[in-house]
Amino acid sequence: MIFTKDIIMFAYCNFMFLIKKKISNLFIGAIFVFYPLVSQGQNPIFRQMYTQRYLTNPALVGNGSIDGLGIERISSGIKAQWMSLESRLYTQSLSYDAPIKANNSNWGIGAFMTDLNSGSIEQSKYSHFSGTLSYAYNIPFKKMNLKFGLSAQFSSITFGKNNFMWEDQINESMTGFVKPTQEPLSQLTKNVVHASAGALIYGKKGFLGLAVHNVNEPNISFFTDQNQTIQRKFLVHGGLVFDKIFNHAILTPNFAYSKQGNVQSALFSTNVKLDNLQLGLGTQYVRAFGNSAWCVTNYLGYRYDKYFIGYSTDWNLSFNYGSIPVIHEFSVLILLNKKVKKLITNPFPEM
Repeated sequence: MIFTKDIIMFAYCNFMFLIKKKISNLFIGAIFVFYPLVSQGQNPIFRQMYTQRYLTNPALVGNGSIDGLGIERISSGIKAQWMSLESRLYTQSLSYDAPIKANNSNWGIGAFMTDLNSGSIEQSKYSHFSGTLSYAYNIPFKKMNLKFGLSAQFSSITFGKNNFMWEDQINESMTGFVKPTQEPLSQLTKNVVHASAGALIYGKKGFLGLAVHNVNEPNISFFTDQNQTIQRKFLVHGGLVFDKIFNHAILTPNFAYSKQGNVQSALFSTNVKLDNLQLGLGTQYVRAFGNSAWCVTNYLGYRYDKYFIGYSTDWNLSFNYGSIPVIHEFSVLILLNKKVKKLITNPFPEM
């Protein structure tokens, strides 16, 4: 998903043969040749998608409930990838969402940060910070709700200024990069605003949602004379709820399908809730630019009073990517004050 050593080497080789006047443009161009690694990485995907709801579908914010009463929620999560490799990718998220007591509206605020650290000194090669404000409106019916949501997101994308080699750093004898660069390193940061929209229909027995991320397709090129947009991402997700089975357990098979440009992902999983314990098992298929991969995901969560802790892992099954290690994800959810307003029981596979 993100800037890797292969990209660094690709950019470096170009730098050695190109004139200084073009070096900055070609550096950024080398980055965006690997389009899915960067522009599609602006949409982080948490495996526990119904814990980090504001990143999944804007219409999901404010849907927390206990015993049919709406609640406020604070959710946090961290996702760690490539832990056994020299490069380490971390994504962290923190959000708050709640129903608005006076009407059928809901709101939420959230932020996430992604960092790619690599090398023995753990230098940051890439970082991405985003803040999001979401609003959703609910239209209640007798046995189901229809909900629409909007969100606005501000993103700041930065590449490590001191972690790349530039042509003007080479000394006269061509033996090393020892001279200070005169390149405009300030251009390695890009700020953009993008919007998302979503719709959701749900009841006690199931749910179905649709979300469109990056509706305005913002330009994330570092230079004004270039145009590299984040393509729209389309997501369809849904599930059914089967209760009073297996000694009062609640079974929720669910799916999520997304498409962004040439990248497609399909996730199928089943969650089982038994009192305060929740388990999950699923599989995901991803296809991007002619390549495909499978993984198996498992989940374990437990609620104590107003706190809920979840842990999940992804296990790669694809032969071509067998060296990629497991992905870990950890989340903490805090259930806050109950609202007087009655809601349809939360059907989503998460406390």
